[in-house]
Amino acid sequence: MAFWLGVVCALAGVALYVVQLLVVGRADTPWYAPALATVGAVLVAASVRSGPSAGRSLVLLLMLAVAGFEWWFLLGYARLPAYEGPVRAGQEFPEFHTARADGSPFTRADLVGDRATALVFFRGRW
Repeated sequence: MAFWLGVVCALAGVALYVVQLLVVGRADTPWYAPALATVGAVLVAASVRSGPSAGRSLVLLLMLAVAGFEWWFLLGYARLPAYEGPVRAGQEFPEFHTARADGSPFTRADLVGDRATALVFFRGRW
């Protein structure tokens, strides 16, 4: 029972992230995926301990690899850059790359010109 519950936990994390991206259309940080994969690996490890077999051990190695990859991705690539404080008058604006509402690219070079510019970031969901 623990073996199959562990496999379902690990697959559920990946499936939920796919649903989040494709169906819901949100790209929030998938913190639940590595957590579910870790719980799944622990459950599979418990099943290997209670009844060792080559198949269960192989699945455990696969589960550990998936959980390790998901934690590496979450902690390494989903991290926000360090906050450096607000830009002060006369200070050069830091380099950035983003997209406008219509999807076209927008960088610091687009702010250069002979007129004053105000840049506003909206953090919210519509």
